[in-house]
Amino acid sequence: MDNQTGRVDFSRLYHSSPVGLLSYSLEGDIFNANACLLELLGLDERTLHTRSFTSFLNSGGKLYYNLFVLPILQLSKEVREISLEIVVRGKAIPCLFSARVEKDTKDNIVVHASILHVADRRKYEQELLTRKKRAEEDGLRKDQALNEVAFYQSHLVRAPLANIIALTRLLSAHHLGEDERSLVRLLEQSATQLDDVVKKIVTRARIEE
Repeated sequence: MDNQTGRVDFSRLYHSSPVGLLSYSLEGDIFNANACLLELLGLDERTLHTRSFTSFLNSGGKLYYNLFVLPILQLSKEVREISLEIVVRGKAIPCLFSARVEKDTKDNIVVHASILHVADRRKYEQELLTRKKRAEEDGLRKDQALNEVAFYQSHLVRAPLANIIALTRLLSAHHLGEDERSLVRLLEQSATQLDDVVKKIVTRARIEE
């Protein structure tokens, strides 16, 4: 905007847009393009006018555009966020294509389109998917570790403890001196307490599976 006149410099706004902007006929003849699109394509404006819009699409993109996108533009006058690949110097660049059909001041039908380069967006989405997969794998490893803890505690620890408790009860049934009985009771209490702790660990591990 001009601070002195309060007017918006639309030409500057058009060319400074971070999105590629393009105007062309339904037949594909290019009328205008902004600086962002020219930079993306690596062309100057004069060279761009010698090309048609579909010439920048790969073979699959041309077929998709002519069979689906163009008929929608002709009928509905608008399309949004269509995935297309623009071919630049032999390299396919992923883009999102949006367009609207309007008439200019001379009643000529013009397609005004925006082309958004989405390589960075796809990298970001891929990074999100990678992190999600890594989190799921970490969660699976955690579940496996908890299952192993539950198994070891339940089968490999509690079984010997049960034997110890049973032996202390057998010993208690024999005629022992007071000191021996005290030691047996202490051993039984300690084994029982340890068994209770193991059961709590096993229960907790199963809850967190």
